[in-house]
Amino acid sequence: MDEEFSFQEIEEILEGILNNRKLVKIEAPDITDFIVFSYPEAEEILHSRYIRERALLEAKKEGLPSVEDITRMLSERDVITEDDQQKMKDLEEQIVAQRRLLQITKIAGRRKPIEEAIERYAKEIDELKAKGDNYYYLSQERKADEESMLYLAWAASGSIDGGRYWNSFADFEKETDLLFRIQVIADFSVFNRGLPTKTIRYMSRHSLWRIRYVAALKTGGSLFVRGLEDLTPDQINLLYWSNYYQSIYEMMPDDQPDDDVIKDDEQLDQYMEAYFKSRQQDRNEGKVKRRGAASGKGKKLSAWEKGDELIITPAHPEYMQMAYSEKRVKSLDGASDVEVLAPNSKRARNKRARHKER
Repeated sequence: MDEEFSFQEIEEILEGILNNRKLVKIEAPDITDFIVFSYPEAEEILHSRYIRERALLEAKKEGLPSVEDITRMLSERDVITEDDQQKMKDLEEQIVAQRRLLQITKIAGRRKPIEEAIERYAKEIDELKAKGDNYYYLSQERKADEESMLYLAWAASGSIDGGRYWNSFADFEKETDLLFRIQVIADFSVFNRGLPTKTIRYMSRHSLWRIRYVAALKTGGSLFVRGLEDLTPDQINLLYWSNYYQSIYEMMPDDQPDDDVIKDDEQLDQYMEAYFKSRQQDRNEGKVKRRGAASGKGKKLSAWEKGDELIITPAHPEYMQMAYSEKRVKSLDGASDVEVLAPNSKRARNKRARHKER
């Protein structure tokens, strides 16, 4: 079901996505300050990759083992035993089973124990994996990742007054308050992962965002401070889910899921999966009928022969021009006029209702 956010929280999350800026309070034993995080730009990301590749070469020269080497060593020494591996596999299967059960359990009181079980199984898996994690800190890849992350954390850290928090990467590396710098890196790592998909889906169907999104679709206006070539992961994610929900809002009313289903991510995904399977089956059956008609076994019908009215959908090439008006247009064969009705208009609903009563 929907997450619980206050109106102020919704505005803050949305503003952060649109403008790629998040105000973060950094707390360390000797200093507390505010940093404005923004997702690194393409040039900065490219430079971080260069730093990682350079660090990999240096680590290899120093004789550090690779992740592959460490994995082989852990297997040879039975640090993670076969029993541990089997237990992890069993726990993962239990999580899958509990998630399936959660999908069909709608009573809140019964959902909570299932959610707690999933969390408990996941924690047990993490504890088993942790047995070998300490060894990987010595790997070439881990050293290279840390150096790359250090650069990105500097590039993403801004001052509340504008500009970088540290003027140069060298200044960041020389920061004397190491605990403060460690906390900056930790908070940046959280920011860099992006918002949870559940939160993005919630935002993509909220009215504060949808007003902007629909207006941009109609006018071609810009939504973000960055261009399309340099969007952040959160912005790309928001656009993806906005398009997903827009296609649902534009479905014919008889096909569209109820509001309660739309607000429940798991229910909606199940509904749409079943809907697309049904549509695919209809298309397959239609292909069979058309092949039969082409071979002379039946008459090939035209959609324009079903009456003098057309209820258009977004698939129609002139949808953007005609979806919200009523006018007469030529049929595809040019033989007659048809009346265009908006799919969610009162007249269209009345037409469908009268058709069902026949």
